Amino acid sequence: MATTGVFNGTSLVVLVGTEVVAHATSCSLSFSVDLPESTDKQSGGWTEHIAGAKSWSLTTDGLATVDPAATASYYTTGELMSAIANRTAVTVKFTTVSGTTPVVGDLIWSGSAFIESMDITADMESPVTYSVSFTGTGALTQATNA
Repeated sequence: MATTGVFNGTSLVVLVGTEVVAHATSCSLSFSVDLPESTDKQSGGWTEHIAGAKSWSLTTDGLATVDPAATASYYTTGELMSAIANRTAVTVKFTTVSGTTPVVGDLIWSGSAFIESMDITADMESPVTYSVSFTGTGALTQATNA
């Protein structure tokens, strides 16, 4: 059943392929449009712009694991590191889930991306965390989970 109204952010996640990025604590999707200046003498002294190239990115933060093996339904810290080390483009999705299953009827944004950066932080007496940034290559599509 589709999500309605204001909803809890816990259900909005990043997936790589069909697997939820494991142990995430936050995520965000960003869109942007380059706005080249197009001011000319007829602009009446006002700056004008045209819509240029579009871009998008995803970030997610979470709790890191050291288990090198793949975990069913989850994309692990080790798999993220392998994708960045191998310069592999991955299919990423941003949508709501129930457990690890996308919620039918809710919006889903998906596209191909490279991992631009990944940080793992280990503070004394705290959980080890990660932060990963995906940069889209090509279009980000919007659809409805079926």
